[in-house]
Amino acid sequence: MSGQPQAPPWISFDVTGLAVTEPPPTLTPSTIIPRTGSFVLSAQFAVDYVFGKGLNDLIVGGLPVFEYNVTYFAESIGPGTEWSGSPGAVSCILNQYSYGAPQTSLTVSAMSLTPGTYRTTCVVKMSPRGGGSAGFPFHVVGFVEGPMIEIYQP
Repeated sequence: MSGQPQAPPWISFDVTGLAVTEPPPTLTPSTIIPRTGSFVLSAQFAVDYVFGKGLNDLIVGGLPVFEYNVTYFAESIGPGTEWSGSPGAVSCILNQYSYGAPQTSLTVSAMSLTPGTYRTTCVVKMSPRGGGSAGFPFHVVGFVEGPMIEIYQP
């Protein structure tokens, strides 16, 4: 759980969690997922202090100047495929400094990963609106590791 910058009392940015859930009904833990089933990744993050809140709240022409770009990764441990995906930009909302599900949620569809063990991670970048995750991150970037997951062939 980390983010940059960390310069209290001016700015703080933290990605505080990455969750894996499966749509109901499910009988197994959400970290053991059949290849034929989908699952949801969601992150929680927060910006704080005068510059952090100021960047989040910056509006020009009635629109936010910045957005958060969330990218999820499933990195294979041993044989398997590498995977990444994004739910799209999360717009900065005036006076909202913490974000999470459903704003950050991404459904990973069935058959996206081959059977194997994966490490889940998430990167969150604050970028100029419309710049996408490849855009300049404005020096506000957070990282978090999530749970390990096992994809199995039922």
